[in-house]
Amino acid sequence: MNAFLEIGCEHLPSRFVKPALSQMETLAKRFLDEYRISYEQVETFGTYRRLCLIIEGTAEKAADVQKEIKGPPAKLLKDAQGNFTPQSAGFAQKNAVKPQDLIIKETDKGPFIFADLNIKGEKTIKLLPEIFVKIITGMEFAKNMVWEESGLKWGRPIRSLIALYGTKIVPFEVAGVKSGRNTYPITSFGRKPIRVEKADKDYYVQLLKSQPQPILVLPQERRETLIRSVMAEAKARGYHADLDPQLVEETVYFTEHPVAVGGDFDLKFLTLPKELITTVFKTQLKMFPVVDGRNDIQPYFIAVRDGVSANQTEVREGFKKVMSARLSDAVFFYENDKKENLDLFKNKLAERTFLEGLGNMLEKSDRTRDLAMWLCDRLQADSIKDSVTYAAGYAYADLASSVVYEFPELQGYMGGRYAELEGHEEEGKAMAQFYWPLSSNSDLPETLTGALVSLAGKMDTLSGNFLIGQIPSGSEDPFALRRAAYAAVRILLEKKLDISLKELTEKSLSLYAGHDAAKAEEELKKFFFQRLALIMQQHGHQAGTLEAVNTWYEIPLEQTENLVCLLDQERGSETLKAAAEAAKRVCNILKKAEPVHTPVQEVLLAEPAEKALFSAVKQAEKNAASPQGQEFRTQLQTFAGFAAPLEQFFTDVMVNAEDKSIRQNRLALLMRVRAILTQGTADITKL
Repeated sequence: MNAFLEIGCEHLPSRFVKPALSQMETLAKRFLDEYRISYEQVETFGTYRRLCLIIEGTAEKAADVQKEIKGPPAKLLKDAQGNFTPQSAGFAQKNAVKPQDLIIKETDKGPFIFADLNIKGEKTIKLLPEIFVKIITGMEFAKNMVWEESGLKWGRPIRSLIALYGTKIVPFEVAGVKSGRNTYPITSFGRKPIRVEKADKDYYVQLLKSQPQPILVLPQERRETLIRSVMAEAKARGYHADLDPQLVEETVYFTEHPVAVGGDFDLKFLTLPKELITTVFKTQLKMFPVVDGRNDIQPYFIAVRDGVSANQTEVREGFKKVMSARLSDAVFFYENDKKENLDLFKNKLAERTFLEGLGNMLEKSDRTRDLAMWLCDRLQADSIKDSVTYAAGYAYADLASSVVYEFPELQGYMGGRYAELEGHEEEGKAMAQFYWPLSSNSDLPETLTGALVSLAGKMDTLSGNFLIGQIPSGSEDPFALRRAAYAAVRILLEKKLDISLKELTEKSLSLYAGHDAAKAEEELKKFFFQRLALIMQQHGHQAGTLEAVNTWYEIPLEQTENLVCLLDQERGSETLKAAAEAAKRVCNILKKAEPVHTPVQEVLLAEPAEKALFSAVKQAEKNAASPQGQEFRTQLQTFAGFAAPLEQFFTDVMVNAEDKSIRQNRLALLMRVRAILTQGTADITKL
């Protein structure tokens, strides 16, 4: 038998729909398991006005369960006269058994009274009302509304409920709405109810699709219909549509039957920067731009309406009027900005606060410039220093422009355009890509100038936030610091910058005064490690290998990845495994041993095994001073060479000798071994 739930509500924001459907599925599975109802499949689907849950192949009743309930200690079963005590009688009554059916069982804490219960499963039809109510009331939204007396907090007011088990209605009430079998058409096509007779997905989907105004209740079907319709409108004009994935996803969840409506716009608007036009289209108007084979924007738009109708001409004109008004606003802002210059915008940054206690945006701009210039000096990039200085100095200037005030998504890009208008083409490109990468896997700034300026900005943001203790925790990250740190690591690694995170972090923090830089650096180090570990795994390295690289923070990240590669290659070898096990044994011995503050005295090394180990220690310490390029490979060979002398040492030598001087000398020797195996470039005990 199938069970079906539809929550009919007022217009949910599109970003609420997919998470809500995911929650419905999770909650349904949780409560079905909790109530011991077996099922074949749980699936959710729906639109911004109807969230649907189908549970296929449910059992007719919940499973029986046999379980023991622990009660009071056994001594409280009966009193001195042989009567059941109030405690045992009450325990029996609470669990619906007779006192004489109670049993005594031994536990770790002694004998206790137990009730042996055989709980019969109830019929599914009787349990579904509770389950459906728990699902609905258990859902959470980014923002809630309260609209009726019970005070239920939900994304939007609930207006109808369908709850069916087979062909029967599952009766319950939530937020003043009683469950039934009626749903309703697309908003603009009346309120005549659509009667749903049975709990069957295919039947329900076809029922809604067969209405005079078809409703496509499956998200994938809406997506396919949307893309097909938008592409057809673009093709009719000889071009193709810019099918931005984010806009496609958003449109799928704010329509029930997407229908593309194409139109044109005045050629004068093409004088606007491309990104400004597409931002107006995608973020404000939810329209798809039309582009040619070179991805140049064309004077057409493709809007999407919800539902099919005969009056498409009027609809098209309505969309065109709204679009023309918004593009006219964009022209006004853009032309106003062009009357000013980047210097004027930059000076206005003094009026904008960066973070409470960390000054204004002009000061942040100056720090970013200083850090970018330092990076040029440190990397000996003298040929681009002037470009880097200019781009970093004006990177935040467009925050004071009219266009960015109206369209925050264009920060960086508009600054680049204004720099180009002032004759700084290379710098403009770097400024336009200042906030790149925009997501974890999107493109990095294309030029070295852009990469250094972007890196400087991200490091200053991270340093400032960590200095005032504004560190992301849990899922909260209002300033996108995880993304900034991830991007900084990517730039250092993928651009092969010959600088360590330690140097960069220390320099960035030093540009602030009056704060506890040591504490902030320690927190930043941990924060960067998490991002770098994730990137290492994405690059195909084994999880945990990075933890063994002690020097990851002090060396350029390209070298760090090379070390991780080498460890990955060697960590499976039997020799290195043996060395790692021996190293762990050394560490365990020293943990429990008395403190030693004296160096190894060679004259006290009497046993051949301890002499051989001391010889291996001296050779390893000599190898540690090898040139940087060969250092780590040599150390790995040294680690491998330690396995045999260590094993012989543990076989032949008693570390805890009765003679204190000999005992401490042997412990001092093991301390030198531990330092080599765990405190150099790598700690092999972590592999």
